[in-house]
Amino acid sequence: MNKKIACTVGKVEGSISPNPRGKNGFGYDPIFIPYKRKNTFAEMTPKKKYKIDHRFKAFKKIKKFL
Repeated sequence: MNKKIACTVGKVEGSISPNPRGKNGFGYDPIFIPYKRKNTFAEMTPKKKYKIDHRFKAFKKIKKFL
């Protein structure tokens, strides 16, 4: 049996809000503002957040190995 191991990295850069904002998400979502955005992850709808978060970016890269 041939087994392949694949590893990908998803990264989102941004800044930290001085005050928590928003009700969605968990952890750092209320204070993390992705670059080129005005809202924290917690202020975004889950659908919008998931399209730019690190997990989605990593999955897009690893999808070609599945």
